Amino acid sequence: MKAPIIKGKKVILKPLVISQAGIFLRWIKDPEINTFLIMDGKGLNLGKEKEYIKKSLINKSKLNWAIYTNQGALIGTTGINGIDRINKKCSWGIFIGDKNYWGQGLGTDVLRIILKYAFNKLKLNRVELGVFPHNPRGIRCYEKCGFKVEGVKRQAIRKNGKFIDDIIMGITKDDYNKLNKTYARKK
Repeated sequence: MKAPIIKGKKVILKPLVISQAGIFLRWIKDPEINTFLIMDGKGLNLGKEKEYIKKSLINKSKLNWAIYTNQGALIGTTGINGIDRINKKCSWGIFIGDKNYWGQGLGTDVLRIILKYAFNKLKLNRVELGVFPHNPRGIRCYEKCGFKVEGVKRQAIRKNGKFIDDIIMGITKDDYNKLNKTYARKK
């Protein structure tokens, strides 16, 4: 399934293209960025990254986008995975690979447009994610967008030789609709 172009207030999401593989690979291998990702980048090379992008473009249960600023700078990637049409749910992930754009609300803008797309276009009922405890900036972003902590998978991820927790967060369409009514009243 091909991801559509989606515009937010600060970002534009465009379908991934194979020529971006080298940029994504460089970001994934950066230890400062990688600390927030499940994958560690070890054993990953340009060929494998190109193959991942190629497969993601034809996978019917996945939609992946490159994240651009409104000025045209490529800054990261995001995607919804495991799209389950029967149970109307998916999981979501993001990384802002260009550290010059961290802390500017771009991730929040990405999440808001992804949620709008997931609930209104795909007609899903639930979006979930996993986040590490050492990512408080991410957790704040997710909570601001309506996600709630639903549980913790203790020592579920092996990262750099240590086991770390995976915090599970989720949002339902009802939560999303209530939050958006609140935003509309505040304007």
